[in-house]
Amino acid sequence: MTMRITVLIISLAAFISCQSPAGERAVTGDAAAPVTGIENYETYFADIETSNVEWIGARPASQHDGIVGLKEGQLMVSDGEIAGGRFVIDLENIVVLDITDPARNARLKAHLESDDFFDVPNHPEAVFEITGTEKIEDPAGENTHRITGNLQMRGVTRSVTFDAAIDVNGDRVSARSEQFLIDRTEWGVNYQSPTVYANLIDRFILDDLALVINLSATRQ
Repeated sequence: MTMRITVLIISLAAFISCQSPAGERAVTGDAAAPVTGIENYETYFADIETSNVEWIGARPASQHDGIVGLKEGQLMVSDGEIAGGRFVIDLENIVVLDITDPARNARLKAHLESDDFFDVPNHPEAVFEITGTEKIEDPAGENTHRITGNLQMRGVTRSVTFDAAIDVNGDRVSARSEQFLIDRTEWGVNYQSPTVYANLIDRFILDDLALVINLSATRQ
């Protein structure tokens, strides 16, 4: 009985201290139809030196963060608005920012690349393809558009909708999303998920993965 009470107290403490990364949960669903029939558009090419995806993953009382760069990307701009686009995310170059010790940093990077997480040997890329954008009025004045697109990871494609600040200015386009949350298990990233595996006590990793998309693109 004493042991059961102790386990219960540990589990309760873990859940009380469990803090998901900040951000609104993105609207997700089945993959949306691709964009077709866009006329009179111009192509802007992503600057892979400055474009990236920021990420945060968390346990009950700790978290890790980093960035992932792009391999390539293009935007279709029509009448001053983003009408479509496709971006290839380079999962072979996941960067961990919060761990300064080289050995520990390398261990986490290798673990993220393994089949426990993103299975990089078999799925070296993730792809985000824009399927729709709309202007919004943000009371906070930070975001200008709502973006919907198909995110493919580990061979699974799901639609994701989030808000972002977009600026189309002559030969350049910049965009930064708000920090938003996705449930990693929707893409089959199930390692130590408390909703997939029971009895993990305080050894689980939160299902919520926080992302921020930073994009800079140039017309050529």
